[in-house]
Amino acid sequence: MILKADPDKVLRFISENFELVRALYLAQLAGNVISREQFNALTKHTGDISINRLFEYKLLTEQYDDIRLNEPVRAFLAFLISEFRPLLPSELEKYRTSFSQLFNAIRECPEGEQPILLEELETLYDEVQRFLENVENNTGQLLRETQQLKANKDKMEYGERIRRARHLIEYYIAPLNSILNLQHSESIASLLGELSAYANRERLGHSYQQARDRFGQLHELLRGGNDRILRQSRILSRELLPLIERLQTESEILSGWIFFLERPFRHEVPSFTTRSYRNFFGSSTGANLALFMEQFEQRAEVVLLQEEDITAVDRHEVLFDRQHYVVSLQEQLPVDDFFGWCREHLYQNEQLPSTERFLKICSIVFEDSEQYNAEFTGRRIAIELEDFIFQVPEVRVSLK
Repeated sequence: MILKADPDKVLRFISENFELVRALYLAQLAGNVISREQFNALTKHTGDISINRLFEYKLLTEQYDDIRLNEPVRAFLAFLISEFRPLLPSELEKYRTSFSQLFNAIRECPEGEQPILLEELETLYDEVQRFLENVENNTGQLLRETQQLKANKDKMEYGERIRRARHLIEYYIAPLNSILNLQHSESIASLLGELSAYANRERLGHSYQQARDRFGQLHELLRGGNDRILRQSRILSRELLPLIERLQTESEILSGWIFFLERPFRHEVPSFTTRSYRNFFGSSTGANLALFMEQFEQRAEVVLLQEEDITAVDRHEVLFDRQHYVVSLQEQLPVDDFFGWCREHLYQNEQLPSTERFLKICSIVFEDSEQYNAEFTGRRIAIELEDFIFQVPEVRVSLK
């Protein structure tokens, strides 16, 4: 039996059972479906009538042995709860095809076919709106996941946190940054710029009044969409990427190594085969604490008044391509002077060589110490970099 329930009754049912509905949504978000075992556990203390209502109101649907929220219900709950599964860039790239096809159909629409032109304009408007909402949801969810990774409330091991951070960069953040890059002619953001320019011309010059009105609506959406894209691009380049980069400087081995290099004559060469426990407060402690506290602040929405004040951020200045150095090192092993090798490749590959990047290159051997042998000769060499001269031990590195 399917109840012909009034919408207000369905909403009242959701309100009265919202904690159950929320738990079902989060279970599906984590596993893509709700298994029968999960459903039975979540509804253990729920009456039979309420369980039946979930299906009779078509909030849930059965798929073989599993259960899923119906898609409109899932989208509504995602909006209410603000918990999303980040979309892969390939899922966002589908909008390029739909935008291009609709754009071509609108430009090639014959004279006199006004009804189909209006429908195509309405469809394009809705498609652009969905794209902008998905981009904002994606950016917000990625920022929350990155902040949770930084806070590390789940007490993850450092290696696992770094793997998760690299996964977010490689599969989500960097590709999303490319999609939103207004300077790239093939990006979706650039295509929306072309659409905006065309809509602006047609809203003034089209012969049909209703079409002019629809072009005007589309132009206003795209103008606002440009600001929204710039805002998300700023979040990616100025918050997300630096936040993840900072995760990669928190290794205990790397922190201790930096401390040693800053005071090379006050300590003996440390033994890397024996773990020691020390607490150090360095120059980055204040910045890390401030970054941690920022997640609890209520941030005001950023309002961009002038587009010309915004400069594109070169992602190569932000991202550190660790894998490139790992491959280069393994191709050249054994290396007699590891720190000299690090300095040489720093100047070969980095547009803006810095002490920070030098230390990151040095860290690849010590973060993956199970793969390498490090032999200290007892001699020290001077490495000059920026305004610093590091007195470092001479180290021979080879594969185990």
